[in-house]
Amino acid sequence: MTWGWLWRRLASVVIVLLLCSAAAYALMDALPGSTAAAILGTNATPETIAVVEKDLQLDRPLPVRYGIWLGRAVRGDLGVSYQTGEVVSDVVRDRLPTSVELLVLTQLLAVSIAVPAAMLAARREDGRFDRSASLWSFGMVATPHFALGIVLLILFAQKLHWFPVAQYTRLADGLGANLRSLVLPVITLGLPLSGIYFRLLRADLIATLRSDHIAFARAMGFSERRVLLSRALRPSSLTLVSVAGLNTATLLGGAVIVERLFSLPGLGGMVFEAVLKRDIVKVQAATLAIALVYVLVNLAVDVALTLLDPRIRLARSAG
Repeated sequence: MTWGWLWRRLASVVIVLLLCSAAAYALMDALPGSTAAAILGTNATPETIAVVEKDLQLDRPLPVRYGIWLGRAVRGDLGVSYQTGEVVSDVVRDRLPTSVELLVLTQLLAVSIAVPAAMLAARREDGRFDRSASLWSFGMVATPHFALGIVLLILFAQKLHWFPVAQYTRLADGLGANLRSLVLPVITLGLPLSGIYFRLLRADLIATLRSDHIAFARAMGFSERRVLLSRALRPSSLTLVSVAGLNTATLLGGAVIVERLFSLPGLGGMVFEAVLKRDIVKVQAATLAIALVYVLVNLAVDVALTLLDPRIRLARSAG
């Protein structure tokens, strides 16, 4: 990995952020109807609509409005919500930790289930455990998040009273209570994701275990456990690492149903509510925050792939 590649990658991060924010701005502007009328509701008059359009600069061309917003965003000013009067940067700062914590815990759960299961399944292909785990993974992948979440809520929250019902506790208010309030949402998102990760890693492990260097390691007298851990897992994990990075955006901004089901104050719910209310200031800010986390995570994934695969490291050093 060279500094030249890293600088090019950082430049691409800036370009992606610009494109994402511009696309979000354009899509909100393309929604049918008047944004000012949607904000004011059914009692809007032409005079009040004109006032709101002037306040939000909706009477100016789209490129001009985007340029003004971008200049303020670079300085950390994401605007003020016209509907609620909230400073949007404060709202994002308040909601982002919840979404990031949900993302991290979900990925940890999915990986901690998928990796050991895939290693055991690949060790004895078509064995009893392999067939059972494959059947389980198909079921997890096919299970909708909302259905799994409702079942978990009814069983573990309402009937057994093991976990709170729609009662989120912030990390600052206590680690134990915070983790307890996130158990069911994390399981709801993590179990289907673990099925995807299991199938990816199992297929790659089986292919790796059939390669020549694995046969050589076995001929050298290495135990099957050592072969799996030190020879097969690392080259087989590249696809898993890549897909985990791609799932970041889905978990961060796309878990709207789970956030609403468990009353989590995250960015996904914020985007959903802001779109319904045509709160373009909040939509733009949340989109920028999600895009920023996404590109940073994928930058970290690129660095991890470079460290894991010598071929990628050699190609980037040559470039």
